[in-house]
Amino acid sequence: MGGMSSTHPTPERIGSLIPHVLKHVEEQHRPLVTIQRGWAGWVGKRLAAHTRPASLQRGRLIVYADRPGDNFALSYQRAQLLEQIQAATEGRVEEIVIRPGTPRNV
Repeated sequence: MGGMSSTHPTPERIGSLIPHVLKHVEEQHRPLVTIQRGWAGWVGKRLAAHTRPASLQRGRLIVYADRPGDNFALSYQRAQLLEQIQAATEGRVEEIVIRPGTPRNV
């Protein structure tokens, strides 16, 4: 049984992994945070008040629009908006998907 204790990570080993895990999480979420911070500048304050970039997975940016007219407005400027977002995120966004509604706790 003495061999079993060596297979469990020690608190010191776990503690040494935390900075690496946090860095990985930060790198994964940095493009979305960049988009959320720049959103009002790209779409304007009125549109930003009713839309929200909610998630970014595999190059797909999911944006929620809580009014049909705002969904249309985003769709109308999608190509230009995608160019701006790609420039800001070093090409991490390939597609913008606009969904109706307001996401919870995003």
